[in-house]
Amino acid sequence: MKNISIFQIVVMAIFIFVAIVGIAIFAGFGGTNTQGTPSALIWGTLPGNYVNDVVREINIAETKINVTYVQKDLATYQAELINALAEGRGPDIALLDDTMLYTQRNKILPIPYSVFNARDYLNTFVDASSVFMDTTGILAVPLSIDPLVMYWNKNIFAEVGLARAPSTWVEFQSEAPRIVKKTDSSSITRAYASFGSYSNVTNAKEIISTFLFQLNNPITAINSNTSAVYATIDQAPDENVSSKPIETILDFYTSFANPTNQSYTWNLSMPDSRTAFLSNVLATYIGYASELPSLQDKNPNLNFDVTEVPQDTGTIPAVYGKITGLAIMKSTRNYAGAIGVISMLTSKESINSWSKLSNLPPVRRDSIAEYQANTYMTVFNRAAVKAKAWFDPNPNESDEAFRDMIESVATGRKPQAAAIRDVIGVLNSLFGTK
Repeated sequence: MKNISIFQIVVMAIFIFVAIVGIAIFAGFGGTNTQGTPSALIWGTLPGNYVNDVVREINIAETKINVTYVQKDLATYQAELINALAEGRGPDIALLDDTMLYTQRNKILPIPYSVFNARDYLNTFVDASSVFMDTTGILAVPLSIDPLVMYWNKNIFAEVGLARAPSTWVEFQSEAPRIVKKTDSSSITRAYASFGSYSNVTNAKEIISTFLFQLNNPITAINSNTSAVYATIDQAPDENVSSKPIETILDFYTSFANPTNQSYTWNLSMPDSRTAFLSNVLATYIGYASELPSLQDKNPNLNFDVTEVPQDTGTIPAVYGKITGLAIMKSTRNYAGAIGVISMLTSKESINSWSKLSNLPPVRRDSIAEYQANTYMTVFNRAAVKAKAWFDPNPNESDEAFRDMIESVATGRKPQAAAIRDVIGVLNSLFGTK
């Protein structure tokens, strides 16, 4: 194949060495390869037809791989994976996104940096890929990235004389009074943004994560000495900064649910934000790039466009992106084959194929640099380049902790400092960190 990377060269050398020589270091993995062809059983929740089509395209070229892909139900995937691994019948490779990474971390066989150099890895994939790195090696090699973008209702904006969506949060907040409509009793009949509450805001945790990333807070970090993960939400990016990013974010976000504020536009009595946007009563909606087709299908008459999530001058270019990677499981008996399969599935050609099939931006930097597509994909590509992710110890528990923080502050149930302290406590408890 063309444009073979350093990783692929090293992987192919290792695979040939292991397959032919069978040295002791890999002897315990057995090996199910046929005539030197990399083989692997893969589990995941991504569409099976997409994975199989990418494998088919690889096999049309010179390099061959044998892949058996089993698509699993997202709701039961992690539990099924844990049980299968415990019983010794798990897959060679599991597709894991950033929200699954921490809970499965001790079941992953990392790819050592001697095989895939850390600098080469970061130069190959978008920034969000760093979530798959720890002190032991690369936990997963990225296959897919799904960043947040902002959908905006063109008719609503045009009605008040606005020709485009806001590009900064300062501009975003200033436009709220022009778009919001209320009854004489101050009930909101047309909303501008679904900020201020949490329970009825689709992708609320991802939106808060985006704010934190833009203010240079990584949300979580790994102790380089102990490999322990801990929460950083309450930390400032610089010791010379008096205020913490989370305090600024809470003030800004909850202001949109404050009836005495000029930017008041949302409250807990509103429908969920996705439904409101589809119903033509919400001007902006922050959602995943992958939501585009379903939004179009649910309301074909909705006149909307897509743009990047706003970004203030002087902040870090960032947006939350769900990143999915291929992780080798400790239970594999075919380590060399698994590495060979991952190498081929994450090559430039394969990532390009995956992007076209899924209508999501490529996860490789060289693919994004060359990608020519429609206007939507142009926005998705720009979002993918600045996408970031974090170690989520338990998506359901952390979601509840974020909800409690936001709605406690918005309703005045807790002082801001106490709400921040509580979310830090929950996350560190889930990490097992004091």
